[in-house]
Amino acid sequence: MATDSIQHVVPVEDGIPPLDIQSETEVFREQGGAGFTVTKNIAIVRSTGEHLQFHVASVRDGKTGAVCVAEQILPDGTSAFLLARHWRVSTSQWAWEFPRGMGADDEDSRDTAVRELSEETGITVSRDQVKILQHIHADTGVLRDDIAVARVLLSEEDSQSCNPTDWELSNSLYIPASTVCQMIAGGEITDGITLAAWSVYCAHFLFGTNA
Repeated sequence: MATDSIQHVVPVEDGIPPLDIQSETEVFREQGGAGFTVTKNIAIVRSTGEHLQFHVASVRDGKTGAVCVAEQILPDGTSAFLLARHWRVSTSQWAWEFPRGMGADDEDSRDTAVRELSEETGITVSRDQVKILQHIHADTGVLRDDIAVARVLLSEEDSQSCNPTDWELSNSLYIPASTVCQMIAGGEITDGITLAAWSVYCAHFLFGTNA
């Protein structure tokens, strides 16, 4: 998302970047899979002239992915959100996460959200049910990525069709907003992208102008 398209709540005037990037070289590319790559950046510190080296990782050349905040409106007007247990190799643990995935060629962010929700949960929705709330970067220190936070408004029929098809997933549950907050406060939800997506959702619908 271009920063000049954002209406700034707290105006700020950034100065010249402290680093002058001299070169960028790809030093590793995974064959197949997610297209994981590592690039080496050589930079000069403008104030001192010191030369520094940085490594940046990306998947699918930084193609925009999507995380789905799938919301079911309950009869009493409150909402429940679809979370599932994901097994992650990086931590060798199960974790509560929102459905998410990497973007594919010739997809926009809403297409990616629709596809990933279907692939992971078996729920099929239309593009009209998806609203992109914001784009986030998971770790600006080492990752070159872009993730669209997608609110997916589910019908009662949609929510009943949840049938996880991804081998990484188990225990898909619809969890009330108050319980999600309790899980976060209690340390049960630790996935950074899920936490960031929930923060974005809350800013829009629980505490923000749409609340």
